[in-house]
Amino acid sequence: MKVTIKDIARRAGVSVTTVSRVINNKPDVSSDTKRKVEKIIDETNYQPNTIARGLVLQKSYTIGLIIPDICNPFFPEVARGIEDELRKEGYSVIFCNTDNRKTWEKESIDLLRSKQVDGMILSLSYENCDEIFKLEKEGFPVVQLDRLVEGSSIPSVAIDNTESAYKAVEYLISKGHKRIAHITGDLDTNTGRCRAEGFKKALKDYNINLLDKFYVKGDYSRSSGYYSMKKILQDDEHPTAVFTGNDLMALGVYEAIFDEGLKIPDDVSVFGHDDIELASLIRPGLTTMRQPKYRIGKLAAEELLGIINENKDPNLTEVVLKTELIERESVKSLLD
Repeated sequence: MKVTIKDIARRAGVSVTTVSRVINNKPDVSSDTKRKVEKIIDETNYQPNTIARGLVLQKSYTIGLIIPDICNPFFPEVARGIEDELRKEGYSVIFCNTDNRKTWEKESIDLLRSKQVDGMILSLSYENCDEIFKLEKEGFPVVQLDRLVEGSSIPSVAIDNTESAYKAVEYLISKGHKRIAHITGDLDTNTGRCRAEGFKKALKDYNINLLDKFYVKGDYSRSSGYYSMKKILQDDEHPTAVFTGNDLMALGVYEAIFDEGLKIPDDVSVFGHDDIELASLIRPGLTTMRQPKYRIGKLAAEELLGIINENKDPNLTEVVLKTELIERESVKSLLD
């Protein structure tokens, strides 16, 4: 027979209200009583009725998470940071993968609203900025993750993508590279645009011309890295180095370079972004900018819980984290 909250209260010699307060981690319960109730809960393997609990507290204890590409190894680590933090507070996650499809982003938001989630953590393209502004106007608890929508005051957790890309290209320049190509991320996203901006700014600051043939638009996928690099290598004068919008595209770049019978870094140096696990496993190891992926997710969850629990202002909170340059074997110095 299933154990009920009344059974717990009877065994502990306290009221149902007191047991409820212990379960929901509410104040005004003595430490002795709390330990006693928790001990009985553990002994009986009592599982609270989350639906009933939600009705009483007007919460579903679920959070919606919308990410653009689960196949990109960057996002699972971010998602783990989110889930680990939310689980500590008794929340579960409803996960939506959009495959970078703009229509799926909107459909995912509608789906999560129909599931009555208590809040959302999402990563959207510019095309769906109206959805962000709509949620903002409603005062719905939301935190933006990685891909931000400019002009919104909804809280966000991300890195400074312009600065990070600038440092990557500056590193290549410091190694003597002047013919530097860039395969962008999705330019319908904040990350893609800002990394492209950082690339261009570094070239300008060091008086290096940006050649159109060395600037190719990608979409963060491995295949776009491959086909973009194949296009770049069709020219007789290929670049000495290429900076990709993320590591996944860099994997495609590796494949394209090897298919052309060229070597990394002897013929072409490669610099990625994100430092996914594969970056250290491929050979030669990929030089890249490391994002604090797990911490990004953890902080996004903390921000959202603060809004839901009314401990934080739902507006104007912008968390910007630093990246770290990870030097491996994929970049050759031309100064030697």
